[in-house]
Amino acid sequence: MKRLIAIFATSLSLFNTAIAHDSATAAYLGNEGVMVVHGETKVLFDAFYADSYGQYALVPDTIVEAMMKGAPPYDGVDAIFVSHVHGDHFTAEPAVAYMRANPTVRLYAPQQVHDAIVNSGVADNDPLMARVFGYDLGPEDSAINFDVDGLQVAAVAIPHAGNRPHIQNFAWRVTLGEETTVMHLGDAGTVVSDFSRHMQHFKSRKTNTAFPPYWFYGDANGEMILRDIIDADRTIGVHVPKRAAGDGDKWRARAGGDLFTDPGETRDLIGK
Repeated sequence: MKRLIAIFATSLSLFNTAIAHDSATAAYLGNEGVMVVHGETKVLFDAFYADSYGQYALVPDTIVEAMMKGAPPYDGVDAIFVSHVHGDHFTAEPAVAYMRANPTVRLYAPQQVHDAIVNSGVADNDPLMARVFGYDLGPEDSAINFDVDGLQVAAVAIPHAGNRPHIQNFAWRVTLGEETTVMHLGDAGTVVSDFSRHMQHFKSRKTNTAFPPYWFYGDANGEMILRDIIDADRTIGVHVPKRAAGDGDKWRARAGGDLFTDPGETRDLIGK
């Protein structure tokens, strides 16, 4: 009997461990496009855009087609998050096409993204707009926080790099399955005060993996923000020029940190 109890206890322990630690991965789509997967939960960041500006990676046609069809591993996406309206991060037409092909997915974004969808020809009373959530958030506003479909979501507005105050740029923090917390910074600049004013927000939940634009590496302020304010367990740089494709190890060595360089590459992520 004692042996049976020991076997049962061991099996139960292994079962609980498996439940508590679902696999978590990040798949690179292009530029700042990332899909994060935790167990059966999937989210997309900056996945629908049409402009490379001659220097950034577009999402390959094969990945676009798979996403539009909902083919594995791009099936069952729960939510889309958009950092800002620039053409290398968001274009209304492919985003709308995806949402029409996937009628349960919701999109969360700055108000300017919502407006861009309406300006593309989607009427305010179109049923699709009930799944588009835009937030009019400024850099000095407090963070927004909400829970939806098993996701814990928060965002603050961090000014766009290069002194572009007219652009709403969000840093999204999303927790999947109550275990894996990721942060996507969009095109945030490396101004320390833009982050330190939200110190309480950044410290309120531990981030496991952050996706900063690559210019945070090698920049004293950027590295301090990543280390002392965001304090993620790991970072994976994005927005890397497309010329880095096929030469990622060299670019990572030069940056002194991890980078996504080739669309389709993946990373295992660390849960809480």
